[in-house]
Amino acid sequence: MLDDRKAVILRALVEEYIRTGEPVSSRAILDHSRLSCSSATVRTELSEMEGEGYVAKPHTSAGRIPTDAGYRYYIDHLSPGSLRLSVRTRIEGFFSTVHTELRRLLKDTSGLLADLTHYPAVVVGPALQGQIIRDVHLIPVDPASVLLLLVTDGGQVRQTVLRLDAPVTPSEVSSAQEALAEQVSGERLDDRLAEKDSPGFEDELPAPSAQLVDRALAAVEGVAAGQRDVFIGGTSLMVSLWEDLTQLHRILALLEQESSVLSLIDDRGAGTSVRLGRELADEDADLAVVSSGFGGGDSPGRMGVLGPMRMDYRRTIRVVEEISEALDERFGS
Repeated sequence: MLDDRKAVILRALVEEYIRTGEPVSSRAILDHSRLSCSSATVRTELSEMEGEGYVAKPHTSAGRIPTDAGYRYYIDHLSPGSLRLSVRTRIEGFFSTVHTELRRLLKDTSGLLADLTHYPAVVVGPALQGQIIRDVHLIPVDPASVLLLLVTDGGQVRQTVLRLDAPVTPSEVSSAQEALAEQVSGERLDDRLAEKDSPGFEDELPAPSAQLVDRALAAVEGVAAGQRDVFIGGTSLMVSLWEDLTQLHRILALLEQESSVLSLIDDRGAGTSVRLGRELADEDADLAVVSSGFGGGDSPGRMGVLGPMRMDYRRTIRVVEEISEALDERFGS
């Protein structure tokens, strides 16, 4: 634990380094912190903090830069930031006017998050496991194809085109929909995965309708077992954020694998999480992630912002929290 003066010095150093990207001198720290002490005193404190692992000196004549431990101390003792009214108004306006299917909403949210923070953003939709099937519809597309539309109580919509062996009439589709709704409406998707018994509708329906229900039930089980939606916004920002090509390639490699993306923004703790450097999947990457959950339920969604460790944490955390709260309201959490 740092004493009060060291804490003020570290905060000034981190914020100056975030702003400039250059090693920070003792004079710059005094100007930023308004401490009533000399540059010599600041240098002495910095030397002690260097020994404690909070700051580092890149080369002999340079100022200091924060280490992973220095960033972590800064984040853990960070006071909440505030957003300009224009930013809050934009977030409120986005969620009050957008009326669209959930997947499109989450995709657009990843773009909004990247646009407001100026960092790449990831939004992962809630898992379908645990959600209840609120409604199902079968909509004829052509004589031998029918669109299955599934809606959950969490507002998620899934569409699957069912290909049949023979044409079906509108009345046969209608009969199949009634039988399907009786089988699955109000059920948890997890229960559909565990269902092993035959539904017993074959003798009650015409053969084309029975085949359609059978294909639809298989599709519902496929939806229940499916992967979560992952949307990434602001990837064009990466070149300007990571000028070191080695670092850029590291981050791109992480984003190319869905499992890596989920690992980056997954945090089981409540509230907003900030992880960086060695705390992440690739400990050598110059990477920090601010993330938060939304939607509640058994498997809530997750959203996060990726940036270099020299990230503007105060503003980024506040934007992530504002958008997370807005999504919670949309999900009725």
